[in-house]
Amino acid sequence: MPTSPFGVEVKITGRITDKRLGVEVVAATGKGLRELATIEGQGAVQKQLYPGHGFISGHLFKHIGAALVGPLTAQFDAGANRYKKNLVYAGSVEARYNMFGKAYDALKGSPDLWKRYIGPYLMKVFSK
Repeated sequence: MPTSPFGVEVKITGRITDKRLGVEVVAATGKGLRELATIEGQGAVQKQLYPGHGFISGHLFKHIGAALVGPLTAQFDAGANRYKKNLVYAGSVEARYNMFGKAYDALKGSPDLWKRYIGPYLMKVFSK
């Protein structure tokens, strides 16, 4: 019995093939990253500043902020983004209390946080 070659083609169609999708995914991820850095990064550092624990006048507390600094990069700092430089004494407070280090470690070890903040924005992109 002679056999003949055959092939099966599987083709994906729809939203996933849209050339603009990559740009929209990056933008959506950026929105989620900014929220993550603001709420979980900036917020975590500020919660660690209180009288007797790095908080004297509130100046450092007010300088801590978060921003999207690149397409897929968010940053929380002691003024570098908003004021173009960190507060001079922020380094000595960080050396003593490790507020930024603790906030970073909490983010790094919590993939569920990443899903919570970035996931909804990605769902909006893919559900259009």
